[in-house]
Amino acid sequence: MSLDATLLAEQIIQAILEGSLAPGTRLDPPGPHPADALMDAALDQVCACGMAERHPDLGVRVIVPDPVLLLDRFEALGEISGLCASLAARRASSSDMIAIEELVGQMQDVGPDAYRRMGLDLHDRICRMTKNAELGRVCADLRSRLAPIWPLWPEQAEYWRRARHEHRALVEAICARNEAQAGIIMRGHLRAIAREVLFTAGICPTDPV
Repeated sequence: MSLDATLLAEQIIQAILEGSLAPGTRLDPPGPHPADALMDAALDQVCACGMAERHPDLGVRVIVPDPVLLLDRFEALGEISGLCASLAARRASSSDMIAIEELVGQMQDVGPDAYRRMGLDLHDRICRMTKNAELGRVCADLRSRLAPIWPLWPEQAEYWRRARHEHRALVEAICARNEAQAGIIMRGHLRAIAREVLFTAGICPTDPV
């Protein structure tokens, strides 16, 4: 997943949620045009987030976000990530554990943008620690579909304190080889992200359960 494409997708999604790009607005240039790999990749991510659709004759058009679809994706990501956390607690090597302990330590003193990037890196590492490539692939695909809307996290200091606490508790459970606790913390963490992101964006009118 290209970081530049994700950043561009984030900007497009922000404009959609702010109303600058209304439903029905075409996002790609009409007619024949030079190939733009970056824009194409960004629009693929916007579509994957459920903010736009590709039509053979009409191009890429903004649509009204479907809260049920996004809630389903966050729930699926939470359940699969919980399984990955449990397997990581069982299968992680000593060097894996040292690496994530160092990473979560570094995350305590960085700003929101760096924290989000490092948090995604932590989740990627936990998936690799399962030693199950297929689980990692499914989890990475779901994260890539949701990544462009994760910057909608709120800026309140209380949210970031809670996120830091959850990540540290998650790493402690994995390093203690507490499979059940690691899975519970990961599922709860992703459920909290879904709530914060979808409410902040005004997409979800009801509390996710």
